[in-house]
Amino acid sequence: MLGKRRNSLTIAAAIGLAAAASAGIAAESTFIGAFDVGPAGNAQKFNPLTASAGFSFYNKYFSTLTLYDVGLQKVAGDLAQSWHYSADGKTLTIKLRQGVKWHDGKPLSARDVKFTLEMVQNPDMASVFASRLGAVADIKAADDATVVLALSAPDATLPDAFTNIMILPEHLLGKLAAKDLRSADWWKSPVGTGPYKWNKYLPDQYVELTANASFYRGKPKLDKLINRYFKDGSSAAIALQAGEIQYSYLTLDQVRENEKNQAYKVVAGSSHVLNYIGVNKNDPRFKDVRIREAILLAIDRKAIVKSLYGGGATLGNCVLTMPKYVPADINHYETNVAQARTLLAQAGWDKLSKGEPIELLTYYNDQLSKDVVAALQFMLAQVGINLKPRFVDAPSFGPLVDAGKFSMVFAGSGNGPDPSALAPLLASAYAPPKGVNRMRVNSPEIDQLFQAGQRESDEGQRTEIYKNLCRVTNAQLPWIPLWVANRFGGFANNTQGVIWTPAPGGGRYQDLPETWSLR
Repeated sequence: MLGKRRNSLTIAAAIGLAAAASAGIAAESTFIGAFDVGPAGNAQKFNPLTASAGFSFYNKYFSTLTLYDVGLQKVAGDLAQSWHYSADGKTLTIKLRQGVKWHDGKPLSARDVKFTLEMVQNPDMASVFASRLGAVADIKAADDATVVLALSAPDATLPDAFTNIMILPEHLLGKLAAKDLRSADWWKSPVGTGPYKWNKYLPDQYVELTANASFYRGKPKLDKLINRYFKDGSSAAIALQAGEIQYSYLTLDQVRENEKNQAYKVVAGSSHVLNYIGVNKNDPRFKDVRIREAILLAIDRKAIVKSLYGGGATLGNCVLTMPKYVPADINHYETNVAQARTLLAQAGWDKLSKGEPIELLTYYNDQLSKDVVAALQFMLAQVGINLKPRFVDAPSFGPLVDAGKFSMVFAGSGNGPDPSALAPLLASAYAPPKGVNRMRVNSPEIDQLFQAGQRESDEGQRTEIYKNLCRVTNAQLPWIPLWVANRFGGFANNTQGVIWTPAPGGGRYQDLPETWSLR
């Protein structure tokens, strides 16, 4: 039944959905969502330059230079009307859309873009996107509507990078130092250019946005958009079922529960997040690739996908998952317990491990993930690898792995439409403390392929470069790839024009919130 339901609801279809709003909020003109529930959320962290998730709500009041279409296939302009590279690829000229105003009525200017990109580059901001602007040597506001970037080397990935960088108002923030802006109170009453304006923030309760009548695509149909905070995803699902909110991220268990009464509609789609087992490459137990191969061969991934994910996941065999970048001639690592045992013996696993259990660290705490970890624990025990699971929350996970205080993790990584987004996670230059290559991957071949992909502007040639990246990571297993699971959005039954697709970190695509309405 679940499979049929998935087929009947496309990822980014406009869905007719709605419900009565919670007490005290006018249902006829207010959309209430649990925008920060689930892995794409970033609850009550309002600086988007330092965020790695939460963009689906940031995009409601800020804007970016570019955004993807809802299928995450093609980059188009948002604040940028157009852009073009020079013949040598070392100059990128961006023309801004005319008639865009900040929420305080001031016009958008190239100075705002220059200011924002320089803030991202400033080490005191500690922006997660600084590495994406590594080739940007100079930024000029040539006139009010033209931004010119001088590049130290060609970088074809910048339009993709821009989809996550919210543009800020230089006229309001230009005198603030990056270290002060990083955690300034301004973020709790910001001014953007998006379809909704910031109106009210009640800590631990909600943020209320109101329609921006001067939005460049037209005034939104809804008067208010509210992001309501929940202690956990279960509470949000209950509120959705009760008609108190119109949207929430859902787990597979919650989707199955809803099939009994169909209190709301479900949209399913690929998460574009590769789940993987990561190993600390500085740990001598995992340096031999045969050990990493044995781990993958010992896991019956097809059985886990069928029995635990209900078929709602696809296997991954390299760090890339977009079909266009995955060649047919890679090792598919079909389950082979006997071969796994042989490889472990050849690599001297017994001597390396000394029979001690290995801690498997993960920030996935839902019941499905706990069942998956139990399955991994059982399957690896069959070949003499004894796991000791440790479940922590996401804020605790980052500092632990950044400090190298781990041996093995069960994690996930956004696998968006441009593979260059993975460079900070896999290139050797970004190992902690310099970046988020948390598994300490150090492969000259991987480094060279990311650099080649960054510099190549021809789409066909870039595709071949990334196919080779898939081949190399399939052989070297810097991450031990598992699968890409579906994710689910739940919507009440009577809203109109709502567009949603699972996306790593949320946002990054044009969901046209100004067209959303309630019947």
